[in-house]
Amino acid sequence: MANPIRAQINPDLLIWARKSCRMDIDYAADKLKVTRENLESWESGSKQPTVNQLRNIAKKYRINFGAFFLPSPPQVFTPPVKDYRLHHGAESNDIDPDITIELRMNLQAREIALELENELDESFSRFELECSINDKPEIVATNIRKVLGISFEKQKKFRSSRVAFNEWRNAISSYGVLALQSTHIALRDMRGYSVYFDYMPLIVVNRKDAYAARSFTLLHEFTHLLLRSSGLCDLNSDDSRPVHDQKLEAFCNAVASHVLVPDSLLLSYKQLRGVPSNQWNDEILSPIAKDFGVSREVILRKLLDHGLTTREFYLENRERYTQEAIEYKKRQKGGFVTPSIDVISAKSRQFVSLVFDAMNSNVITRNDASDYLGVRAKHFSAIESMLGSK
Repeated sequence: MANPIRAQINPDLLIWARKSCRMDIDYAADKLKVTRENLESWESGSKQPTVNQLRNIAKKYRINFGAFFLPSPPQVFTPPVKDYRLHHGAESNDIDPDITIELRMNLQAREIALELENELDESFSRFELECSINDKPEIVATNIRKVLGISFEKQKKFRSSRVAFNEWRNAISSYGVLALQSTHIALRDMRGYSVYFDYMPLIVVNRKDAYAARSFTLLHEFTHLLLRSSGLCDLNSDDSRPVHDQKLEAFCNAVASHVLVPDSLLLSYKQLRGVPSNQWNDEILSPIAKDFGVSREVILRKLLDHGLTTREFYLENRERYTQEAIEYKKRQKGGFVTPSIDVISAKSRQFVSLVFDAMNSNVITRNDASDYLGVRAKHFSAIESMLGSK
């Protein structure tokens, strides 16, 4: 039996790749399904992995296989975001390896998009909209709705939280933001994140979340961009955070709330008048929520903010809404998502269209397009049909 071919590489590249994923030696060994001793021997250079083992390392670390044959390692990847999930005393390098890998891959997607736009001679739009944490959230929200072109008349036509999310996402993408969706990160670990750049800033929301919640996260992260603040967020209130972080997250939440449901529009509903604070039911809340394309909880929370219900009543119903959502998700499990739907959902209609424009203009090959999108070329026809269906 022939001896396996060993990869003749600089062992420092193995250390670089692992650290660029924020993995310690034990985590990485478990991920690669090898012993700690084996991995340490590869990284020290006392032994060399086989070519097949190196391919597995590249796959698990999501590093290009060819990068391991560089003469020396590049700079270790450092997540360019502040972790707003952190409590006092926590460290920024606590960011989960899976989140780190995904963030690195999404930043690479942004670099690809910028390169393709340049090759296609498409104009770059500078991200101009900005605000201050000292601004009134409702005024910032009004400016956002105006810039994105979302009037109440248009919003009322959404009629579902799914359509609403896609419309908000398309509007934000049209403003020059690359708006992607995370598909593998647990919701308890991350709701969304944003990375500010003058050109094509990045927003990522968690696809495991409900559509209405995704819309809120999307606008929360968009507000981060207006503040020129890059952040990894869970959107939960937490008094143990540093005061400035609490204030910033509360501001982003307030702006998102006002964008989705402006106070003046909500309070103009006649059916809100004269209702006792503990008598808000689905018959009242559901039609209003549908008008705004948000959840019943968002409407009830706004009523709490205006003193029209009690905190106890809000918390009780929030728990009910959560349980209903869990039961609904259980009933929905088992459905198959086609590759064409999956790639447009995750990568965004704008990014996928850009890749196909480049391929059809002979700027990139079909293999390039397959690599950029993470799908086989046999699905291209279905993807193009979906892109042209809107």
